[in-house]
Amino acid sequence: MQVSGFNIHRLWAGFILVLAIALTGCVDQDFDAPPPGGSDPDLTPNISIADLKAMHMLGEYEEITEDLIIEALVISSDEAGNFFRQLVIQDETGGIEIRVDATELHAVYPVGRRVFVRLNGLWLGDFNNLVQLGAAVVEDEDGFLELARIPESVLDQYIVTGTFGNEVIPAVKTIDALTSADVSTLVTLEDVQFVDGDAGSTYADAQNLTAFNLDIEDCDKNQLIVRSSGFSSFASEITPLGNGRITGVLGVFGSDLQLLIRDTDDVSMDGERCQLGGGNRIDISAVRQAFAGGAGTAPEGFIQGVVISDRTSGNHVGQNMFVQDGSAGVVVRFSETHSYNLGDEIQVEVTGQTLEEFNGLLQVNGVPLSNAQVIGAGALPSPRITTVSEIQANLEAWESTRVMLQGATLSGNSTFSGTLTVTDATGSMIMFTRSQASFASDAVPAEPVDITAILSEFGEPQLVINTRADVGGGTGGGDDLNESFNSLPDDADVDLAGWTNVAVKGTRLWRVQVFSGNHYAQATAFNDTEPEMETWLVTPALDGTAAKVLTFNTAKAFWDHNGLTVLSSTDFTGDVTTATWNPVNTRIANMSDPDHEWIASDEIDLEAFGAPVYIAFRYEGSGPSEFDTSYRVDDIVVRDK
Repeated sequence: MQVSGFNIHRLWAGFILVLAIALTGCVDQDFDAPPPGGSDPDLTPNISIADLKAMHMLGEYEEITEDLIIEALVISSDEAGNFFRQLVIQDETGGIEIRVDATELHAVYPVGRRVFVRLNGLWLGDFNNLVQLGAAVVEDEDGFLELARIPESVLDQYIVTGTFGNEVIPAVKTIDALTSADVSTLVTLEDVQFVDGDAGSTYADAQNLTAFNLDIEDCDKNQLIVRSSGFSSFASEITPLGNGRITGVLGVFGSDLQLLIRDTDDVSMDGERCQLGGGNRIDISAVRQAFAGGAGTAPEGFIQGVVISDRTSGNHVGQNMFVQDGSAGVVVRFSETHSYNLGDEIQVEVTGQTLEEFNGLLQVNGVPLSNAQVIGAGALPSPRITTVSEIQANLEAWESTRVMLQGATLSGNSTFSGTLTVTDATGSMIMFTRSQASFASDAVPAEPVDITAILSEFGEPQLVINTRADVGGGTGGGDDLNESFNSLPDDADVDLAGWTNVAVKGTRLWRVQVFSGNHYAQATAFNDTEPEMETWLVTPALDGTAAKVLTFNTAKAFWDHNGLTVLSSTDFTGDVTTATWNPVNTRIANMSDPDHEWIASDEIDLEAFGAPVYIAFRYEGSGPSEFDTSYRVDDIVVRDK
């Protein structure tokens, strides 16, 4: 096999020789503190990093056979865990990453340490366009070539330390001015903020040890990825909501530039977020009036209102969002699926965005996600109590707002899925439910009901509800309890009024997870470092004196132990350790069930308890002992027999 003119067998022979020399002559290094002294070695640099990188052709490997030396300052730090077995250095011409087979590098190579790198015997390569230095070219387990890391035992033969404590001054840049020449250098970006969907989230997934790519933006909506490791010490910290500066080492992955911070000291965003639409707020009614007057684009400014559509229920197209202010409502159709929640107070820059109707429903169309930002939690507008005939007479004015019909009947189908006819004393209209809605297969109440819905249009007026709870009264109309966790965000501990979520052993709680749009509660000891884990999720008090039944769904994944128990108590007062708990005999997911498959419980007769009763889902496990089956619970429903 030939790679850029070198023979792979000759390569391995040379690499083995280097290792043999290292094993006979290496000295253990103390990683507790930088070595004593503050002088530079007697080495003369004779090539810059820019000239070194110019020797490399992307996709190839080049062995360095000349006695070349670069002098640079360390700009990366692995102390917080966001850099792993990599050292990034920079001189006045550029920066480069060195692949090393060592950890705790910050102790010997702290930020600001001057280093001299002997290049003879090292190799140049790249990984997804990131130019790197390494020890050799080897085959990975899949047979692909990659740069080998420099073994720790020979590291000081190649990287010679000099003075430490040197000031490293990052270049102040703007996102749109960043180029490939800035890759592997330290940069500071000012007047930036995490985009709305990423502000207030964790930097990474510390529980599942998964890296996140979050986006920051400037006030001109230029964006840049900020990548953080799930192994970093700050993975579970929350990204700031404000505007300010961020400093980090610029990287690249394919065609995407990305920033890696050393720790959260590199982030300072306490200022006011960017103003949308040049600070010009307009009413939603002004947008509707512009379209009625013949305009095909929205007027200059931003709208601000409350999100009245629930994206989690599955009854709304993922790109669409209904928003309402004190004047009117409108559909904002984003260019991709959005993550804005029911009740969010939101601003959307609409300047110049397309206005058009889809089957009669006015939309602000093709809006980039970067044009929107949540400014807080808003109060849902009270629904307009009205009648079918009034809706038909005021469709254009009331479209995309909340309405309520009282004492209406539903007909035309046995379940919610599809089109139902809604009839009150003044007339009839339709209500439409998508087959993807979480409640699509629920039975339609036979008796009159009250309906809270969004007034929409599809060639004619139609009502669209968010959840099954928007239809109250009637036979089967409204469950005592119907918890699907859709109101909670992904990767958040379960926090619901009346519920108890408590850790008896360890620190982990039941946590909301989302897969394919479905929210559920999950407990797992996977990668938990505590010796034992025991966490309880307890329902509010349920009526154990009426003719009611309880049902729920469970699922498991990566089974290695029976970690889930369902229990009941009639004397629970808030402390799970002092209450009397009895097993609930019902079907739950077990080792014979396929991973991730939802298993329906039996119908549990609550009336048999004869008193208010609490139902607990208790998870027990141990990450260190690998008793770490993941268990999931969803769709906890109490209804009439």
